Amino acid sequence: MEKVTNPLNRKSKITDEELIGLLQEGNMRYFSELAARYESYIIKKCKTYVKETDIAEDLCQEILIKIFLKINNFERKANFSTWLYSIIHNTCIDYLRKSKKNARQVITEQMVEELAEMVEDVDELPEELSEAILDKLLDEISPEEKLLLLLKYKEKHSIKDIQQSLNLSESAIKMRLKRAKEKVNKLYRGLA
Repeated sequence: MEKVTNPLNRKSKITDEELIGLLQEGNMRYFSELAARYESYIIKKCKTYVKETDIAEDLCQEILIKIFLKINNFERKANFSTWLYSIIHNTCIDYLRKSKKNARQVITEQMVEELAEMVEDVDELPEELSEAILDKLLDEISPEEKLLLLLKYKEKHSIKDIQQSLNLSESAIKMRLKRAKEKVNKLYRGLA
C-alpha cells in the first residue's frame, strides 16, 4: 500500500501557490492552513475600515467563508494577496454601507495641511502620511476609487496584478487611478 504524503509535512513550508493549487484541486482540508496564514492580516486590514476588533474578527470570518466558496474563481495570473485584498475591501465596504457607519467625516484644517504634500505629488503617496488622515480623505471618494488607490499605493501592487484581479484593461486601471488622484486633489483644493 502506497503511503500518501501530506505536502504540509515537508521540511520546507508549502508556498501559497502550492496551497491554492491543492485547494483548487478539491483538497479542501488544506483550507485551515490558508486561513491560519492570513487570519491576522485580514483582521488587521478590516480594522482599518471598522476600527473595532470584534467587528473586524466577524468580518474576517465572513471573508474566510467567501474565500472558501470562491477559491476556484481565483485565476493564478494575479497575486493571491491582490485578490484577497479586493475581497477584504468589498466585504468591509458592504458592511459599512449596511451599518450606515460610513458617514463622511469632517476633514480639519490641520489634516488639510498634512495632506498637502500628498496632493501636490499625485504620482506617489508619501509613506509618512498618517493612516488616520489618509483614511479620512479616502472616505470622501467612492469605494472603487479607494480600492484602486489602496491597492496601488498602500499595498504596492503592480498595475498588472490589479488589472488581472479586477478583470480590467491596463488603460482602464491607469485612467481610473488618474481620476481618483485628481478627485483627491480637487477635494484638497476645495478645502484649502
